[in-house]
Amino acid sequence: MIRAAVRSLAVLTLALLASCANPQRAERKAERMQLVESAAGNPLKSFHFWNLDRFETLDRTRVLIWTRPNKAYLLDVEEPCVGLEFAHALGVSSTQNRVHNRFDNVFFEDQRCRIRQIREVDVAIIRAQRQDGDASRTR
Repeated sequence: MIRAAVRSLAVLTLALLASCANPQRAERKAERMQLVESAAGNPLKSFHFWNLDRFETLDRTRVLIWTRPNKAYLLDVEEPCVGLEFAHALGVSSTQNRVHNRFDNVFFEDQRCRIRQIREVDVAIIRAQRQDGDASRTR
């Protein structure tokens, strides 16, 4: 119990130091979160899940997962979910190849965080924004 508390405190301290040390990174993360939120649709009860193609942690309670190159979902998890924003590997539980909100979990390291909300993300909007950003940097 004490070990887990010390670990949680260490993770939170590192997060605080990282955010203070690099304000540009924090600003980029906030912009990314705003983009993903604007591209996310209405909440879903579940989605078909065969494979986790890749993932991007957005903050302490939100993770963007791709199940195919052109299919992504924004998962909001219940708190506490300590260290999600630092996860290097991630898994998602499913029942009969479907991920359900309020039943299935995101898991990493020794954490298991219940999925609170699922929203499909329009990947075309995210790709268009990335292309616009790349074009503005080359000018």
